[in-house]
Amino acid sequence: MSRTRGWIGAALVLAVAAAAAAPAAAQSQLVVASGPIGGVWYPVASGMAEILQNKAGFTVTQQPGGGISNVFNVAAGKAQLGFTTADAAGAAIAGEGDFKGKAAPNLRLVGVLYGQQYNLAVFADSPIRKVQDLKGRALVTTPRGSSTELMTRRVLEAHGLSYEDLKKVNYGSNADGVNMMKDGHAEVMSHLITNPAAYLMDLASSKPIRLISLDPAAVERLVKFPGYTRTTIKAGIYKGQDQEALTLNSPVMLVTRAEMAEDLVYKLTRALFENRAQLVNVHKVMEQFVAQDAARDPVAPIHPGALKYYREVGAVR
Repeated sequence: MSRTRGWIGAALVLAVAAAAAAPAAAQSQLVVASGPIGGVWYPVASGMAEILQNKAGFTVTQQPGGGISNVFNVAAGKAQLGFTTADAAGAAIAGEGDFKGKAAPNLRLVGVLYGQQYNLAVFADSPIRKVQDLKGRALVTTPRGSSTELMTRRVLEAHGLSYEDLKKVNYGSNADGVNMMKDGHAEVMSHLITNPAAYLMDLASSKPIRLISLDPAAVERLVKFPGYTRTTIKAGIYKGQDQEALTLNSPVMLVTRAEMAEDLVYKLTRALFENRAQLVNVHKVMEQFVAQDAARDPVAPIHPGALKYYREVGAVR
């Protein structure tokens, strides 16, 4: 009888241990929602996945996505990490815009990755000189569910326009946009990117381009949205662009959800920063990925696990 009890006790101990190990194993499996193939987010996310697998022991799956759709997936637990922009994160926290009635109060910041600017590109000889000139013109932007497309709608609205005022609105990848511009199927191309962008340099090599400045009054209205700041793109970045352009900045952020375990978020945050050089080798834009900037002025609350790391390295008090 005592031997039977011993077996039962041992079985219970193993069962409890297995049950405790299961959540930990599940949480060490990460899905990272990034961006479309051909953009910056996808290769940077691939570099992160390699670090988290080889240096931190996570099992990582990467999936393409967009700034808005990634937030929905992270908040719902369909992805553990997601790339987004500050404006999309701010709208998600507040339950505004695309997130009206679908707020994501559990969204948490792992870190700000780098800055990027809103571009409205036309060919240098285009009669389009200001945003209001887009009326009756054909635009190409990124797919719905992306941060670029959200910002494009807001920029048009701030200038008294909507998609209905345009001749046509096309949605596609960066490569699609370049091809549509070259083929004459689009007259203006909108993107939220880090300049200079390789695909815009490609477009400018076929024919000089120009970046349209936003109206100063419209910019003042737009910076009231969480995650937008005023910035300028200097002249000479692209062939044909001989004047600086007034526009908006909305940095790229890596986000998770509040329910992620503190020790796991700490572990992955530390691994990314300790192997930052590897990310810079993937894309030069990650030179901006430093702890002091990554934790600065967060639109979404910083996850406690990431905050623990930032405190350790003196990035926050």
